[in-house]
Amino acid sequence: MSARLPPRYERNYKTISEEDQKKLSKTTVAIVGCGGLGGTMAEEFARLGVGKLILVDGDTFVESNLNRQLFSTEDNIGTKKVQAAKTRLQKVNSEVELVLVDDWFDEDNADTIFQGADLVCDALDSIQRRIDLEASCHRLNKPLVYAGIAGWFGMMGVSFPGDYSVLRLFKDGKENDRGVEKSWGNPAFTPWVVSSLAVAEAVKIAVGREPALRNSWLQADLLFMEFETFEISK
Repeated sequence: MSARLPPRYERNYKTISEEDQKKLSKTTVAIVGCGGLGGTMAEEFARLGVGKLILVDGDTFVESNLNRQLFSTEDNIGTKKVQAAKTRLQKVNSEVELVLVDDWFDEDNADTIFQGADLVCDALDSIQRRIDLEASCHRLNKPLVYAGIAGWFGMMGVSFPGDYSVLRLFKDGKENDRGVEKSWGNPAFTPWVVSSLAVAEAVKIAVGREPALRNSWLQADLLFMEFETFEISK
């Protein structure tokens, strides 16, 4: 291991080269949503050594978040999620620059929110907002890693500018915009598994490797431990 790189990252090496570690340190990742999915993503990026995180969420912690959302504790119910994220992540890796956006994403504020971001991670719970997020990312020429969960099931994929994978995947489901996660539940293990898969794809993009899930999506069934990949027709 090079003496020029911090010992805190020594367990990244071989999986992540020293050159790629330096690339991560110069990478800015925007995460839209800091709940079950986004909170775990943010923690993993911080531990991996991403240089800057833009955290976007206008929500506040409530008691029902405690079962799955990494930044929620019994002591911070009523706290803004982005503030709780800052408190924890500064203790995890004080070298990571944090930009807090205590607001909801929409297409009107995308230019401001994503300024300087190298890639965007979608941790939203609304199909229409996910489609809008992809449209904004494509307009701003930023790759998007998208993810969703419900019950035992999760899905994720990658959309580069011009792919419109999210739109093609969800265009027939916009009328069922949200709510399945409330009907099926959100146990802790589902967002944590899917978040890790999403971070793995995001790291590949950040260091210049080809992601495995461009123009396709991964479905995870944690009840029967089945993982399947499907192509998205153009």
